[in-house]
Amino acid sequence: MQVVSSFDFQSSPFSHGAGEILISPVDHRELSSHGDALEGACDDSTRLAAVKVQKVYRSYRTRRRLADSVVVAEELWWQAMDYARLNHSTISFFDYSRPETAVSRWNRVSLNASKVGKGLSIVDKAQKLAFQHWIEAIDPRHRYGHNLHKYYEEWCKADAGQPFFYWLDVGGGIDLDLNECPRSKLKQQCIRYLGPQEREEYEYVIIEGKIVHKLTGKFLHTMHGSEGTKWIFVMSTFKKLYAGLKKKGRFHHSSFLAGGATLAAGRVIVDNGVLKTISAYSGHYRPSDDSLDTFLGFLRENAVNLDNVEVHKASEDSDSYDDYVKSNGGSEPEPLKKEDTTFQAETETDENGNGTVGTLEEAKRSSYQRTLSGGLGSPKANVPQKSMLLRINSKKQSRSLQLGHQLSLKWSTGVGPRIGCAADYPVQLRTQALEFVNLSPKYRSSRLSPTGKLDV
Repeated sequence: MQVVSSFDFQSSPFSHGAGEILISPVDHRELSSHGDALEGACDDSTRLAAVKVQKVYRSYRTRRRLADSVVVAEELWWQAMDYARLNHSTISFFDYSRPETAVSRWNRVSLNASKVGKGLSIVDKAQKLAFQHWIEAIDPRHRYGHNLHKYYEEWCKADAGQPFFYWLDVGGGIDLDLNECPRSKLKQQCIRYLGPQEREEYEYVIIEGKIVHKLTGKFLHTMHGSEGTKWIFVMSTFKKLYAGLKKKGRFHHSSFLAGGATLAAGRVIVDNGVLKTISAYSGHYRPSDDSLDTFLGFLRENAVNLDNVEVHKASEDSDSYDDYVKSNGGSEPEPLKKEDTTFQAETETDENGNGTVGTLEEAKRSSYQRTLSGGLGSPKANVPQKSMLLRINSKKQSRSLQLGHQLSLKWSTGVGPRIGCAADYPVQLRTQALEFVNLSPKYRSSRLSPTGKLDV
Protein backbone atom coordinates (compact mmCIF):
# COMPACT_ATOMS: atom_id res chain seq x y z
CA MET A 1 0.00 0.00 0.00
CA GLN A 2 1.31 3.43 -1.05
CA VAL A 3 0.35 6.85 0.21
CA VAL A 4 1.23 9.76 -2.08
CA SER A 5 2.14 13.06 -0.48
CA SER A 6 3.05 16.47 -1.86
CA PHE A 7 5.86 16.82 0.68
CA ASP A 8 9.42 15.69 0.15
CA PHE A 9 10.23 12.83 2.48
CA GLN A 10 13.47 11.78 0.86
CA SER A 11 15.31 12.26 4.07
CA SER A 12 12.85 10.02 5.87
CA PRO A 13 13.95 6.45 6.42
CA PHE A 14 10.42 5.40 5.47
CA SER A 15 10.45 7.13 2.04
CA HIS A 16 10.09 5.05 -1.11
CA GLY A 17 10.86 7.71 -3.63
CA ALA A 18 10.44 11.41 -4.22
CA GLY A 19 7.33 12.64 -2.47
CA GLU A 20 6.18 9.16 -1.53
CA ILE A 21 6.00 7.09 1.62
CA LEU A 22 5.64 3.39 1.59
CA ILE A 23 4.00 1.89 4.65
CA SER A 24 4.56 -1.83 4.57
CA PRO A 25 2.11 -4.25 6.12
CA VAL A 26 2.74 -4.69 9.89
CA ASP A 27 3.90 -8.02 11.28
CA HIS A 28 1.68 -8.40 14.38
CA ARG A 29 3.81 -11.18 15.82
CA GLU A 30 6.87 -8.94 15.75
CA LEU A 31 4.91 -6.06 17.31
CA SER A 32 3.63 -8.40 20.03
CA SER A 33 7.15 -9.56 20.87
CA HIS A 34 8.33 -5.95 21.08
CA GLY A 35 5.36 -5.14 23.37
CA ASP A 36 6.12 -8.05 25.66
CA ALA A 37 9.74 -6.97 25.89
CA LEU A 38 8.68 -3.40 26.65
CA GLU A 39 6.18 -4.59 29.25
CA GLY A 40 8.83 -6.79 30.88
CA ALA A 41 11.22 -3.87 31.03
CA CYS A 42 8.50 -1.74 32.66
CA ASP A 43 7.78 -4.49 35.18
CA ASP A 44 11.46 -4.72 36.09
CA SER A 45 11.81 -0.97 36.50
CA THR A 46 8.61 -0.80 38.56
CA ARG A 47 9.81 -3.63 40.75
CA LEU A 48 13.20 -1.99 41.28
CA ALA A 49 11.54 1.32 42.07
CA ALA A 50 9.22 -0.35 44.59
CA VAL A 51 12.14 -2.11 46.26
CA LYS A 52 14.03 1.16 46.51
CA VAL A 53 11.04 2.94 48.05
CA GLN A 54 10.61 0.11 50.54
CA LYS A 55 14.28 0.23 51.52
CA VAL A 56 14.14 3.98 52.04
CA TYR A 57 10.94 3.71 54.07
CA ARG A 58 12.22 0.83 56.20
CA SER A 59 15.50 2.57 56.90
CA TYR A 60 13.61 5.70 57.90
CA ARG A 61 11.23 3.66 60.07
CA THR A 62 14.14 1.94 61.79
CA ARG A 63 15.90 5.24 62.47
CA ARG A 64 12.62 6.71 63.68
CA ARG A 65 12.10 3.83 66.08
CA LEU A 66 15.68 3.97 67.30
CA ALA A 67 15.16 7.65 68.03
CA ASP A 68 11.91 6.86 69.79
CA SER A 69 13.62 4.17 71.85
CA VAL A 70 15.87 6.83 73.37
CA VAL A 71 12.84 8.92 74.30
CA VAL A 72 11.29 5.84 75.91
CA ALA A 73 14.57 5.12 77.71
CA GLU A 74 14.53 8.69 79.03
CA GLU A 75 11.08 8.20 80.53
CA LEU A 76 12.04 4.78 81.90
CA TRP A 77 15.09 6.39 83.47
CA TRP A 78 13.04 8.94 85.36
CA GLN A 79 10.58 6.24 86.41
CA ALA A 80 13.49 4.21 87.73
CA MET A 81 14.81 7.29 89.54
CA ASP A 82 11.42 7.98 91.10
CA TYR A 83 11.08 4.32 92.07
CA ALA A 84 14.53 4.40 93.66
CA ARG A 85 13.78 7.61 95.56
CA LEU A 86 10.49 6.22 96.86
CA ASN A 87 12.13 2.93 97.75
CA HIS A 88 14.93 4.84 99.47
CA SER A 89 12.38 6.82 101.47
CA THR A 90 10.59 3.69 102.69
CA ILE A 91 13.23 0.96 103.01
CA SER A 92 16.76 1.71 101.90
CA PHE A 93 17.30 4.80 104.06
CA PHE A 94 17.13 2.72 107.23
CA ASP A 95 20.59 1.93 108.58
CA TYR A 96 21.22 0.42 111.97
CA SER A 97 24.78 1.71 112.09
CA ARG A 98 23.89 5.36 111.50
CA PRO A 99 20.70 7.06 112.78
CA GLU A 100 18.65 9.07 110.30
CA THR A 101 19.16 12.83 110.41
CA ALA A 102 16.37 15.34 110.84
CA VAL A 103 16.91 16.66 107.30
CA SER A 104 16.64 13.14 105.90
CA ARG A 105 13.43 12.53 107.85
CA TRP A 106 11.84 15.75 106.51
CA ASN A 107 12.86 14.92 102.95
CA ARG A 108 11.39 11.46 103.29
CA VAL A 109 8.13 12.72 104.77
CA SER A 110 7.72 15.45 102.11
CA LEU A 111 8.34 12.97 99.30
CA ASN A 112 5.81 10.52 100.68
CA ALA A 113 3.22 13.23 101.32
CA SER A 114 3.57 14.52 97.77
CA LYS A 115 2.27 11.18 96.49
CA VAL A 116 -1.14 11.70 98.11
CA GLY A 117 -1.37 15.49 97.98
CA LYS A 118 -1.12 16.14 94.23
CA GLY A 119 -3.86 18.58 93.25
CA LEU A 120 -4.84 19.76 96.74
CA SER A 121 -3.43 23.25 96.15
CA ILE A 122 -5.59 23.79 93.03
CA VAL A 123 -9.08 23.46 94.53
CA ASP A 124 -10.08 23.86 98.18
CA LYS A 125 -12.75 21.15 97.97
CA ALA A 126 -10.41 18.53 96.52
CA GLN A 127 -10.28 15.21 98.34
CA LYS A 128 -7.14 13.20 98.90
CA LEU A 129 -6.91 9.47 99.40
CA ALA A 130 -8.44 8.11 102.57
CA PHE A 131 -5.80 7.67 105.25
CA GLN A 132 -6.04 3.89 105.05
CA HIS A 133 -4.88 4.06 101.44
CA TRP A 134 -2.02 6.53 101.86
CA ILE A 135 0.17 3.54 102.47
CA GLU A 136 -0.74 2.23 99.01
CA ALA A 137 0.43 5.40 97.24
CA ILE A 138 3.64 5.52 99.26
CA ASP A 139 4.48 1.90 98.54
CA PRO A 140 6.82 1.72 95.50
CA ARG A 141 4.90 -1.35 94.28
CA HIS A 142 1.46 0.18 95.02
CA ARG A 143 0.22 -2.94 96.75
CA TYR A 144 -3.48 -2.77 97.56
CA GLY A 145 -3.90 -0.47 100.56
CA HIS A 146 -6.56 -2.63 102.22
CA ASN A 147 -4.13 -5.57 102.27
CA LEU A 148 -1.18 -3.48 103.39
CA HIS A 149 -3.22 -2.07 106.27
CA LYS A 150 -3.59 -5.55 107.80
CA TYR A 151 0.18 -5.84 108.00
CA TYR A 152 0.40 -2.24 109.18
CA GLU A 153 -1.75 -3.13 112.19
CA GLU A 154 0.60 -6.00 113.02
CA TRP A 155 3.56 -3.66 112.70
CA CYS A 156 1.95 -1.28 115.21
CA LYS A 157 1.54 -4.14 117.66
CA ALA A 158 5.10 -5.39 117.17
CA ASP A 159 6.84 -2.12 118.15
CA ALA A 160 9.93 -3.36 116.32
CA GLY A 161 11.67 0.00 116.05
CA GLN A 162 11.87 -0.34 112.28
CA PRO A 163 10.08 1.68 109.57
CA PHE A 164 7.02 -0.16 108.27
CA PHE A 165 8.18 -1.03 104.73
CA TYR A 166 11.62 -2.02 105.99
CA TRP A 167 9.98 -4.24 108.61
CA LEU A 168 7.60 -5.75 106.04
CA ASP A 169 10.04 -6.48 103.20
CA VAL A 170 13.45 -6.71 104.85
CA GLY A 171 13.26 -6.63 108.65
CA GLY A 172 11.45 -8.45 111.39
CA GLY A 173 8.13 -8.87 109.58
CA ILE A 174 9.50 -10.51 106.44
CA ASP A 175 8.33 -13.98 107.53
CA LEU A 176 4.89 -12.86 108.72
CA ASP A 177 2.08 -14.46 106.68
CA LEU A 178 -1.44 -13.53 107.80
CA ASN A 179 -4.30 -15.95 107.27
CA GLU A 180 -6.75 -13.18 106.33
CA CYS A 181 -4.25 -11.79 103.80
CA PRO A 182 -1.54 -14.24 102.75
CA ARG A 183 1.72 -12.97 101.29
CA SER A 184 0.70 -14.36 97.89
CA LYS A 185 -2.36 -12.12 97.90
CA LEU A 186 -0.37 -9.13 99.10
CA LYS A 187 2.12 -9.66 96.27
CA GLN A 188 -0.47 -10.27 93.55
CA GLN A 189 -2.85 -7.40 94.21
CA CYS A 190 -0.90 -4.35 93.06
CA ILE A 191 -2.90 -1.32 91.94
CA ARG A 192 -2.10 0.03 88.50
CA TYR A 193 -1.28 3.75 88.61
CA LEU A 194 -1.71 5.48 85.24
CA GLY A 195 0.82 7.86 83.74
CA PRO A 196 -0.20 11.16 82.08
CA GLN A 197 -0.55 9.71 78.58
CA GLU A 198 -2.10 6.43 79.74
CA ARG A 199 -4.70 8.55 81.53
CA GLU A 200 -5.85 10.07 78.24
CA GLU A 201 -7.20 6.68 77.14
CA TYR A 202 -9.73 6.82 79.99
CA GLU A 203 -10.78 10.45 79.56
CA TYR A 204 -14.35 11.35 78.62
CA VAL A 205 -16.01 14.59 77.62
CA ILE A 206 -19.65 15.64 77.59
CA ILE A 207 -21.07 16.59 74.20
CA GLU A 208 -24.70 17.62 73.89
CA GLY A 209 -25.49 16.07 77.23
CA LYS A 210 -23.94 12.68 76.45
CA ILE A 211 -20.72 11.15 77.78
CA VAL A 212 -18.30 10.54 74.91
CA HIS A 213 -14.79 9.10 74.82
CA LYS A 214 -12.39 11.92 74.03
CA LEU A 215 -10.12 10.00 71.65
CA THR A 216 -12.55 7.76 69.76
CA GLY A 217 -15.77 9.79 69.97
CA LYS A 218 -17.68 6.68 71.06
CA PHE A 219 -20.47 6.84 73.63
CA LEU A 220 -19.68 5.41 77.05
CA HIS A 221 -21.69 2.22 77.53
CA THR A 222 -21.42 0.32 80.81
CA MET A 223 -24.44 -1.97 80.53
CA HIS A 224 -22.65 -4.85 78.83
CA GLY A 225 -20.52 -7.58 80.26
CA SER A 226 -21.18 -10.05 83.06
CA GLU A 227 -23.41 -9.30 86.01
CA GLY A 228 -21.65 -7.55 88.86
CA THR A 229 -19.21 -5.55 86.75
CA LYS A 230 -18.75 -2.04 88.08
CA TRP A 231 -17.70 1.10 86.25
CA ILE A 232 -15.96 3.73 88.29
CA PHE A 233 -15.16 7.38 87.63
CA VAL A 234 -13.18 10.26 89.07
CA MET A 235 -13.11 13.94 88.26
CA SER A 236 -9.72 15.63 88.59
CA THR A 237 -9.10 19.04 90.09
CA PHE A 238 -8.97 20.35 86.51
CA LYS A 239 -12.52 19.01 85.98
CA LYS A 240 -11.44 16.24 83.66
CA LEU A 241 -13.63 13.16 83.74
CA TYR A 242 -12.11 9.66 83.74
CA ALA A 243 -13.99 6.36 83.74
CA GLY A 244 -13.12 2.69 83.46
CA LEU A 245 -13.98 -0.85 84.51
CA LYS A 246 -13.08 -1.68 88.09
CA LYS A 247 -10.84 -4.69 88.64
CA LYS A 248 -10.53 -5.74 92.24
CA GLY A 249 -7.01 -5.59 93.55
CA ARG A 250 -5.75 -4.18 90.27
CA PHE A 251 -7.64 -1.14 88.97
CA HIS A 252 -9.41 1.17 91.42
CA HIS A 253 -10.31 4.84 91.81
CA SER A 254 -6.72 5.62 92.81
CA SER A 255 -5.50 4.28 89.44
CA PHE A 256 -6.77 7.17 87.32
CA LEU A 257 -4.80 9.99 88.98
CA ALA A 258 -2.02 7.85 90.46
CA GLY A 259 -3.25 8.54 93.98
CA GLY A 260 -3.71 12.27 93.41
CA ALA A 261 -6.54 14.42 94.75
CA THR A 262 -9.98 14.44 93.12
CA LEU A 263 -13.08 16.62 93.05
CA ALA A 264 -15.45 13.65 92.83
CA ALA A 265 -15.36 9.87 92.64
CA GLY A 266 -17.88 7.07 92.49
CA ARG A 267 -19.67 4.61 90.22
CA VAL A 268 -21.77 5.21 87.13
CA ILE A 269 -24.20 3.34 84.91
CA VAL A 270 -24.38 4.78 81.38
CA ASP A 271 -26.45 3.58 78.43
CA ASN A 272 -24.85 4.63 75.13
CA GLY A 273 -23.77 7.98 76.51
CA VAL A 274 -26.93 8.62 78.53
CA LEU A 275 -26.33 8.77 82.28
CA LYS A 276 -28.63 6.46 84.27
CA THR A 277 -27.15 6.13 87.77
CA ILE A 278 -24.57 7.91 89.89
CA SER A 279 -23.27 6.41 93.12
CA ALA A 280 -20.92 8.42 95.35
CA TYR A 281 -19.08 5.36 96.60
CA SER A 282 -15.31 5.06 96.65
CA GLY A 283 -13.34 3.17 99.26
CA HIS A 284 -10.18 5.01 98.26
CA TYR A 285 -11.51 8.59 98.43
CA ARG A 286 -14.60 8.34 100.68
CA PRO A 287 -16.43 11.14 98.79
CA SER A 288 -18.63 13.48 100.80
CA ASP A 289 -22.02 14.91 99.90
CA ASP A 290 -20.27 18.14 98.90
CA SER A 291 -18.15 16.34 96.32
CA LEU A 292 -21.29 14.68 94.92
CA ASP A 293 -22.97 18.09 94.64
CA THR A 294 -19.88 19.42 92.87
CA PHE A 295 -20.07 16.63 90.32
CA LEU A 296 -23.81 17.13 89.77
CA GLY A 297 -23.17 20.83 89.21
CA PHE A 298 -20.50 19.95 86.66
CA LEU A 299 -22.98 17.74 84.81
CA ARG A 300 -25.65 20.46 84.77
CA GLU A 301 -23.14 22.96 83.40
CA ASN A 302 -22.57 20.57 80.50
CA ALA A 303 -26.28 20.18 79.69
CA VAL A 304 -26.72 16.69 81.16
CA ASN A 305 -30.37 15.99 81.95
CA LEU A 306 -30.53 14.72 85.54
CA ASP A 307 -34.32 14.38 85.77
CA ASN A 308 -34.29 10.61 85.23
CA VAL A 309 -30.90 9.91 86.80
CA GLU A 310 -30.73 7.89 90.02
CA VAL A 311 -28.39 9.57 92.48
CA HIS A 312 -27.09 7.62 95.48
CA LYS A 313 -25.17 9.37 98.22
CA ALA A 314 -22.37 7.55 100.00
CA SER A 315 -24.56 6.91 103.05
CA GLU A 316 -27.30 5.46 100.81
CA ASP A 317 -25.07 3.10 98.83
CA SER A 318 -25.87 -0.51 99.62
CA ASP A 319 -22.23 -1.48 99.16
CA SER A 320 -20.86 0.53 102.04
CA TYR A 321 -17.20 0.40 102.75
CA ASP A 322 -17.52 -1.58 105.96
CA ASP A 323 -19.69 -4.19 104.25
CA TYR A 324 -17.15 -4.35 101.45
CA VAL A 325 -14.33 -5.01 103.88
CA LYS A 326 -16.27 -7.75 105.67
CA SER A 327 -17.36 -9.50 102.51
CA ASN A 328 -13.98 -9.36 100.77
CA GLY A 329 -11.51 -9.41 103.61
CA GLY A 330 -11.01 -13.16 103.62
CA SER A 331 -11.51 -13.91 99.95
CA GLU A 332 -8.88 -15.76 98.01
CA PRO A 333 -6.87 -13.67 95.56
CA GLU A 334 -7.94 -13.92 91.97
CA PRO A 335 -5.18 -15.10 89.62
CA LEU A 336 -3.75 -12.12 87.81
CA LYS A 337 -3.13 -12.41 84.10
CA LYS A 338 -0.43 -10.62 82.14
CA GLU A 339 -0.85 -6.87 82.14
CA ASP A 340 -3.26 -5.76 79.44
CA THR A 341 -2.55 -2.23 78.27
CA THR A 342 -5.50 -2.04 75.90
CA PHE A 343 -8.21 0.38 76.82
CA GLN A 344 -11.10 -1.31 78.63
CA ALA A 345 -13.74 1.32 77.90
CA GLU A 346 -13.60 0.91 74.16
CA THR A 347 -16.23 -1.84 74.00
CA GLU A 348 -19.58 -0.78 72.67
CA THR A 349 -22.75 -2.57 71.65
CA ASP A 350 -24.11 -2.96 68.16
CA GLU A 351 -27.74 -2.86 67.09
CA ASN A 352 -28.32 -6.43 68.30
CA GLY A 353 -26.84 -5.72 71.70
CA ASN A 354 -23.68 -7.70 71.06
CA GLY A 355 -20.38 -6.35 72.30
CA THR A 356 -17.97 -5.09 69.68
CA VAL A 357 -14.44 -3.86 70.11
CA GLY A 358 -13.66 -0.25 69.32
CA THR A 359 -11.35 0.88 66.59
CA LEU A 360 -8.78 2.29 69.00
CA GLU A 361 -7.88 -1.15 70.32
CA GLU A 362 -7.65 -2.56 66.80
CA ALA A 363 -5.39 0.28 65.75
CA LYS A 364 -3.12 -0.38 68.71
CA ARG A 365 -2.78 -4.03 67.80
CA SER A 366 -2.15 -3.44 64.11
CA SER A 367 0.28 -0.54 64.16
CA TYR A 368 3.16 0.82 66.14
CA GLN A 369 2.10 3.79 68.29
CA ARG A 370 4.69 6.41 69.19
CA THR A 371 3.45 7.11 72.69
CA LEU A 372 5.66 7.38 75.72
CA SER A 373 3.54 6.55 78.72
CA GLY A 374 1.21 4.01 77.10
CA GLY A 375 1.91 0.71 78.80
CA LEU A 376 4.79 2.07 80.84
CA GLY A 377 3.97 1.44 84.46
CA SER A 378 6.57 0.92 87.14
CA PRO A 379 9.86 0.00 85.45
CA LYS A 380 10.02 -3.68 84.58
CA ALA A 381 13.78 -3.62 84.25
CA ASN A 382 15.74 -4.15 87.42
CA VAL A 383 18.38 -1.44 87.15
CA PRO A 384 21.32 -2.11 89.51
CA GLN A 385 22.19 0.68 91.92
CA LYS A 386 25.74 0.67 90.55
CA SER A 387 24.50 1.44 87.01
CA MET A 388 22.31 4.28 88.23
CA LEU A 389 25.10 5.83 90.28
CA LEU A 390 27.49 5.49 87.34
CA ARG A 391 25.22 7.51 85.07
CA ILE A 392 24.49 10.10 87.75
CA ASN A 393 28.19 10.63 88.45
CA SER A 394 28.98 10.89 84.74
CA LYS A 395 26.50 13.78 84.42
CA LYS A 396 27.74 15.84 87.33
CA GLN A 397 29.93 17.97 85.06
CA SER A 398 26.97 18.97 82.88
CA ARG A 399 24.87 19.44 86.05
CA SER A 400 21.86 17.96 84.31
CA LEU A 401 20.38 14.57 83.57
CA GLN A 402 17.88 16.04 81.12
CA LEU A 403 18.36 14.63 77.66
CA GLY A 404 17.76 17.99 75.99
CA HIS A 405 20.60 19.62 77.93
CA GLN A 406 23.19 17.15 76.67
CA LEU A 407 22.85 17.71 72.92
CA SER A 408 24.21 20.41 70.68
CA LEU A 409 21.21 20.05 68.34
CA LYS A 410 17.54 19.98 69.22
CA TRP A 411 16.85 16.63 70.80
CA SER A 412 13.36 16.46 69.27
CA THR A 413 14.64 16.18 65.70
CA GLY A 414 14.83 12.78 64.01
CA VAL A 415 18.14 13.26 62.22
CA GLY A 416 20.30 11.40 64.68
CA PRO A 417 21.25 13.11 67.95
CA ARG A 418 18.87 11.01 70.02
CA ILE A 419 20.13 7.75 68.51
CA GLY A 420 23.63 8.62 69.65
CA CYS A 421 22.38 9.02 73.22
CA ALA A 422 21.15 5.42 73.45
CA ALA A 423 24.46 4.23 74.87
CA ASP A 424 24.11 6.76 77.68
CA TYR A 425 21.48 4.66 79.48
CA PRO A 426 21.91 1.44 81.50
CA VAL A 427 21.63 -1.66 79.34
CA GLN A 428 18.51 -2.82 81.20
CA LEU A 429 16.62 0.32 80.18
CA ARG A 430 17.92 0.17 76.61
CA THR A 431 16.69 -3.40 76.23
CA GLN A 432 13.25 -2.55 77.61
CA ALA A 433 13.01 0.54 75.39
CA LEU A 434 13.89 -1.50 72.27
CA GLU A 435 11.22 -4.04 73.17
CA PHE A 436 8.70 -1.23 73.54
CA VAL A 437 9.33 0.03 70.00
CA ASN A 438 9.49 -3.51 68.54
CA LEU A 439 13.19 -3.47 67.77
CA SER A 440 14.37 -6.18 70.15
CA PRO A 441 15.66 -9.53 68.78
CA LYS A 442 12.47 -11.37 69.74
CA TYR A 443 10.43 -8.93 67.62
CA ARG A 444 12.82 -9.18 64.69
CA SER A 445 12.53 -12.96 64.71
CA SER A 446 8.75 -12.76 64.71
CA ARG A 447 6.35 -11.71 62.04
CA LEU A 448 3.09 -9.81 62.09
CA SER A 449 -0.03 -11.65 61.04
CA PRO A 450 -2.76 -9.87 59.03
CA THR A 451 -4.63 -9.27 62.30
CA GLY A 452 -1.68 -7.38 63.73
CA LYS A 453 -0.71 -10.07 66.28
CA LEU A 454 2.75 -11.54 66.54
CA ASP A 455 3.11 -15.03 65.13
CA VAL A 456 6.20 -16.51 66.69
